[in-house]
Amino acid sequence: TMIRRGLWLVLLTSIQWGVVPMVSADIGWSNAAQVLRDVGGGRGTLDELFPTTDVAITLEKKIPSASVPTQSLQTGLEEIGETADSTSFRSGHRTEAYEDLEDPFAPKEEIPELEDPFEDYNRFMFSFNDGLYEHVMDPVARGYRDFMHVEIRIAIRNAFSNVMSPIKFASSLLQGDLEKSGRVLGRLVINSTLGLGGLFDVADKGFGIKSVNEDFDQALGSHGIPTGPYVVLPLLGPSTLRNMVGRFADSFLDPTVVFSPGFTESAVISVGDTINDTSFIVDDIKQLDKDALDKYESIRDFYRQYRFKLVDE
Repeated sequence: TMIRRGLWLVLLTSIQWGVVPMVSADIGWSNAAQVLRDVGGGRGTLDELFPTTDVAITLEKKIPSASVPTQSLQTGLEEIGETADSTSFRSGHRTEAYEDLEDPFAPKEEIPELEDPFEDYNRFMFSFNDGLYEHVMDPVARGYRDFMHVEIRIAIRNAFSNVMSPIKFASSLLQGDLEKSGRVLGRLVINSTLGLGGLFDVADKGFGIKSVNEDFDQALGSHGIPTGPYVVLPLLGPSTLRNMVGRFADSFLDPTVVFSPGFTESAVISVGDTINDTSFIVDDIKQLDKDALDKYESIRDFYRQYRFKLVDE
């Protein structure tokens, strides 16, 4: 039936394509790899992400001696205030009060809070996903990593990314971003031909055309549709109401699902992609799990910030 097929499409595409912003099993196995690819894939250096300013302040104060009478002392203090008030930055800008200075680390736009009305259920499902990852996915991904050469794993990852071009193109087009839409098409043509079906990222390495990370959830967000409540899904990890709708829409443009002969074949393809992605980050997941005080809250907050950043780009 159409309903059953729709549910299958959502499940398979979510496992394979859903972007979840944290390098941890608790947020969805395949999605953690997408985050590392974003961080390590040329989205910006640390200096670009966290700009700093070399500011030097020259302050001259005229301090009266102890022997000056009270009236002279008062005059001296007034001079100090006048001198401080006229102090300038080395660049020539007028000095501002401390509370008026702009924080270079502050986000350009305030990130809205993510509602979590189902926290009890979410924490339960979070623990379930965490245990499943630790006892199933982690050992499988490590064994796969040790068996398969890294260059082959990279080629497989590139091929899956290339196959997802219809989703990226449609999302970019819905946002009215012709530059990104053009990049998606350019990468698809170049990598599908010169890159041997997408196994090699010739578009980036040879032509400097960077990858595009777009999905229907981002398209909805770009038009002002709110995220809705936070929900942790079985196996798939963090999501929101808007993200779930976006995943459903993405599923109808996913060639590995739409053109697959059946559910079993689609499931094998999706799980294979998930294992391949996870093989790159198993050690990072382990380390980050150790560092978190409250993994649930840390991942929820990171998810909120990451998805907001994707929509805001």
